[in-house]
This record gives sequence, C-alpha cells and structure tokens, in this order.
Amino acid sequence: MKLRFAVGLFVLFFLVGNGSGQQRQQQINGYWWDGMNPSFKLGWVSGYAKAMDLAGSSQIATCAANLPMYQKRFPNTEPQVLMQKLCLSDTQFDYDGIAMGQFVDGMDVFYRDFRNKQLEIGWAIQYVRDQVKGKAASELDAEVNLWRRCTAAYQTGDKDKIAKACTPDSSPQQ
Repeated sequence: MKLRFAVGLFVLFFLVGNGSGQQRQQQINGYWWDGMNPSFKLGWVSGYAKAMDLAGSSQIATCAANLPMYQKRFPNTEPQVLMQKLCLSDTQFDYDGIAMGQFVDGMDVFYRDFRNKQLEIGWAIQYVRDQVKGKAASELDAEVNLWRRCTAAYQTGDKDKIAKACTPDSSPQQ
C-alpha cells in the first residue's frame, strides 16, 4: 500500500514537473508592453533608466581607475583626451535628459508598428532614446531593420540564420 502511494506520488510529481517545463518563457516585447497599465509603464521606464545610469557610472569609474594603464599604453596622449575617448564617449548608458513620460509615449508609438511587436523591450527603449537624442533617421531605420531580421531568425532556431541575420551590414535572407 505504501509502495503504491509512493509510486502514485512519484508519477504525479513527474507529470506535473514535465507539464510546467513545457511552458514558454514570457517574452518581454511589444505584446507584453501593450498589456501593462500606464503606471506600470512609467515605473518600469524609470527603473530601467536608473539602472542604466548606475551601470554607466560603474563603467566610467572602472575606466577611470584603469587610466594609469591607458597612460602607459598611450604615453603621448593627454590624460583628459584618454578619459574623454575611452571613458566618456560611450553613450549606451546615456538615458539622461529625457522625461520618463516621453519614454513611455515613444515606446507606445514604437510598438504601434506591427513589425515591432516581437522586438525586445530593451531595443524599444534604446530606439526611443536615440530618436530623442537626435540620431539620424537612416541609422535608426538600419538598426530596427537589423533587430527585426535578428528576431525573425531567432524564431527559426537555425544558428546559421541567426548568426547571419544578427550581424550588422548583412543583407536580409531571401
């Protein structure tokens, strides 16, 4: 009797465990974004921007701490020039100067385009940031086209297609 009960529990846990393993991980993309309320969106954008600011500060501090090494490597370059070129020129973490509501509005517009619905949310906020900060429309278009190709390739699961589609300056697959 105890053996049957133990076997029954084992089978139950095995089936429940296998069933939950088959669920797909939720995609954080335009479909997800559209399902969020305005307060959540504002909070999410605010948290993301603060996290990126912290990451940028950490990167600058690490780079500044390595400045003596850079000075040895480039002895004929002024420390201020090294600091500017190596530590302060990276804009990937620059989310300053944009109102959080402007980010939300921009992401809503970005995801209204049906071609962008499956793009990850990090790309959407990056696009809005770059658009507000004045990046050329041709550069933005090239970037979003790369993201679309890359996202479509990931859905195939084909590593060769993914590598080709997710490489900048690669032409779309025919």
